[in-house]
Amino acid sequence: MIKVSIYRNDDKVKKFEIKGHAGYDVYDRDIVCAGVTAVAQTAVLGLESIDTTSLKKKVRDGYMYVEIENYGVGEDAIKSCAIVDTMVLGLKDIEKDYPAYVKVFDRRCDG
Repeated sequence: MIKVSIYRNDDKVKKFEIKGHAGYDVYDRDIVCAGVTAVAQTAVLGLESIDTTSLKKKVRDGYMYVEIENYGVGEDAIKSCAIVDTMVLGLKDIEKDYPAYVKVFDRRCDG
């Protein structure tokens, strides 16, 4: 199962962590893993393309951790928020369609 943990503060996502493999199909044919990976990696690429946004990330097989240090300023902050919020919507939609394979935990955090 893939477990996605979203950590928010003041309604902004501060960090997210994705762990595990779906187990929907064999490793190189697992559409659930591929969907989660595509949504999350595309969001990270989008954030990294914004000059005033900064983040820390750790990525390896079956694991992704991203901490958003700075959403940017002005229009960049609006774009960054839209990217992250869209990622969360996409992951929750995958969870809705494949609840036995993906679980999204959306939590409040301090700091």
